[in-house]
Amino acid sequence: MIGGALVGGAITVLTGSAPGTLLGVFLVAATVAAAFAVRPEAVRLIVPVPALAYLVVAVIAGVIHDRAAGTSHTALLISAGQSIASGFLAMVVATVLAIAIAAARWLRMPRGQSASRPPPATRASAGRNPASHRPADPRPRPPRSK
Repeated sequence: MIGGALVGGAITVLTGSAPGTLLGVFLVAATVAAAFAVRPEAVRLIVPVPALAYLVVAVIAGVIHDRAAGTSHTALLISAGQSIASGFLAMVVATVLAIAIAAARWLRMPRGQSASRPPPATRASAGRNPASHRPADPRPRPPRSK
C-alpha cells in the first residue's frame, strides 16, 4: 500500500500537478490490492495505513510542487494542509474499502481454526524434533560388534 502511494506521489510530482486525484486513485488501488494480499486474520492491521500513507506522500509531493511553500513556516503549513485536504475523499474511500474487505474476509474464515494454523496432524508433532521422525533407511545395516 505504501508502494502504491509512493508511485502515485512520484507520478504526481513528475506531471507537475498538486496532490489530489492521481495520488488518491493510486492509494485506493493499492489499498484494495493490499487488503487481498495479506492473510485474512491480519487484514485488520492495514486499516489505518491508507490515511497515514496519503498524509506523508501528499505533504512531500505538495512541498515539491509548491516551491514557494519553503519560504516560511506558515506557507509550509498552509501548503501541507491543502495537500492533505485535497485527498480527504480518497483517504476515506480507501479506509472504508480496507474495513469492508477486512470484515468480509474475516467473516469468510472458518470458525474454530485460524487460517495460519497448521492442520491437526501436523500440529501434534510440531513440538518434537524433526530429525527423530526420519523414515527408516531401507538398506540393511551390518551387525554391530561388541
